[in-house]
Amino acid sequence: MGTSETTEWIMEYHQSRPGLEVLQHQIDDFIIAHEEKLEEERKEKEALAAEGGWTVVVHHKAAMENKMTKKKHKEVGLDFYRFQKREAQRNEIMTLQSKFEEDKKRLQQMRAARKFRPY
Repeated sequence: MGTSETTEWIMEYHQSRPGLEVLQHQIDDFIIAHEEKLEEERKEKEALAAEGGWTVVVHHKAAMENKMTKKKHKEVGLDFYRFQKREAQRNEIMTLQSKFEEDKKRLQQMRAARKFRPY
């Protein structure tokens, strides 16, 4: 590694890292732009409320309850009654047991054919 390569690398490193003043200026610009954007959004909301002459007040709690009720209505679908849930669990257990038995049979067949090498 020659000296020209190291100096080139050092120059590239310093160029990729802005100084403190430049960085502070970029941060200030970003914050100002963000605050202006928030102010514009607030003014748009006020304008919408003033257009209709009415202001709709929705508390956060009410909005969350509304979301939860919508979500609950979607969940009601398949297993509405307890016996349906129990039946679904039994069916799932039965399928798992049958798969386990099939795997046991397949392992026995592989052992008999000497193709099973666990290690």
